[in-house]
Amino acid sequence: MSVLEQISLSALAVGKGAVITVVISLLSFVLGLLVGIPLAIGRSYGNRIIRILIQGYEGFFRGTPLIVTLFIFYFGLRYVGQIFGHPEFRIALPPFAAAVLALGLTSSAYLSLIFRGALQSISSDQYDAARSLGMGKWKAILRIMMTQAFRVSIPSMANEFTIVLKDSPITYVVAIPEMLTEARGIIDSAMGKVFFEVLIPVSVLYFLLFVFANRIFESLNRKLKIPGFESLEA
Repeated sequence: MSVLEQISLSALAVGKGAVITVVISLLSFVLGLLVGIPLAIGRSYGNRIIRILIQGYEGFFRGTPLIVTLFIFYFGLRYVGQIFGHPEFRIALPPFAAAVLALGLTSSAYLSLIFRGALQSISSDQYDAARSLGMGKWKAILRIMMTQAFRVSIPSMANEFTIVLKDSPITYVVAIPEMLTEARGIIDSAMGKVFFEVLIPVSVLYFLLFVFANRIFESLNRKLKIPGFESLEA
């Protein structure tokens, strides 16, 4: 095989790995949003028991190393039946699902804090006014408070997405063929003769993905910007 063919195959492998990296990051972030928003609402407006349960959830996923969380979903669930005396019961998640759950639920704990902080930054007078006009509790929370909190949270969401993207190479340990896995495969196939020649382009590609993601969030922030709202936030 010629050098040009080797370079083409390597570029193709890294490109496929980049697609998988983006898909895992997007799915994990969406899962984080779907779980994090209800958590933030429950922590802000729920009763004492709900707040304690959510606080425990946030503490677990924020305090547990991501690699441990990934191992729990990928390896640990296979032995959950033994804990309850039913070794025949196993939950065997495929690597992709385990990775998305680990990244997504960990992200949800941080997104919950982001949205809760945003909700607290919105004047409660708006909620009280909506209720006084006959709007139901959940309708007032979702339509009045959460819509504003979502816009306020966009810069922080951009930061959280880049963290998820940056953490995605940890899926290498469960053999998901993302960029780092493909890069390691190229290095191994070349018997270590190439290292920086592979990792530097991969690093640049990660950087470009970060820039692209931030540009999208900046565009979303401009699109949803409410004239004069920033002065009210101050």
